[in-house]
Amino acid sequence: MSQNDTSENALRDDTDAAGTRDAPDQVAPPMLYTGIVLYSAEDPEASAMLVADGLIAWTGPEDTGRLLHGDAVPVDATGCLVTPGFVDAAATADGEDPDPATAAEAAARGIVLRLPGPTGQREGVRIVAPVTETADYLDLLGEGTPLAFGSAGAPEAADPWDWVRGAARTSPAQQRISDRAAFLAATRGGQRVAGSRHPGSLQIGLPATFVVWEPWDLTVQSRAQRVDSWSTDPRSRTPLLPDLDQGTPRVLRTVVEGRILHDRLAPGRPGAEPHGQAGE
Repeated sequence: MSQNDTSENALRDDTDAAGTRDAPDQVAPPMLYTGIVLYSAEDPEASAMLVADGLIAWTGPEDTGRLLHGDAVPVDATGCLVTPGFVDAAATADGEDPDPATAAEAAARGIVLRLPGPTGQREGVRIVAPVTETADYLDLLGEGTPLAFGSAGAPEAADPWDWVRGAARTSPAQQRISDRAAFLAATRGGQRVAGSRHPGSLQIGLPATFVVWEPWDLTVQSRAQRVDSWSTDPRSRTPLLPDLDQGTPRVLRTVVEGRILHDRLAPGRPGAEPHGQAGE
């Protein structure tokens, strides 16, 4: 069994330990997620997404989705950001396989795949644990070195958004990278280590592996001459991310290849309130 198979099976062995509703290890019926903000470079203005047969089958406007896919199970995810899941590219510090008993806890944090450590160079990718290690992130990217992030098994690094903060906010100022570059390292980078060429954003035809986050203030961070600027203009076609200055959003649902591993997204959920009014 490959490293990828071992780690993915560990996440699929979900339990109720993290306080989630029991989720059977089977592909769910076709579901139409509506009211969403989709993390997609291909279709960044999509407000709906159809999941069927373990794949992202369609994305587009909500009204169109209801007309085309009215027979799908509706999932009201109003105001929720839907992104690729995090990959813990070094879930252990010693090279041992991750403990299956912690799979549910990882899914509850938006982690869809866990790989054994340690950090360092692997599969042509530099793996870093940004919470507990330092690295010359900007120089590495400038040299064309792909990055992947992980926890190295440290309890204080369990929140994957802290990996993003570590590379974009708390590292030495001259080596900080943008939130988007750090997010790609924490998601697409780990997929690369696992042997998967994920594009880094959600699009039609990909396996339905994603995370639904609670409504949050969303921004685009860009870097120009090492100065951060902020924009929410969808015409830039740059996917939005949570404003991490406001804290860490909560995971409402984690899905791997159409299988729901963690779920707090109640059926028939009413329109969600924006961050600052609910969930605090």
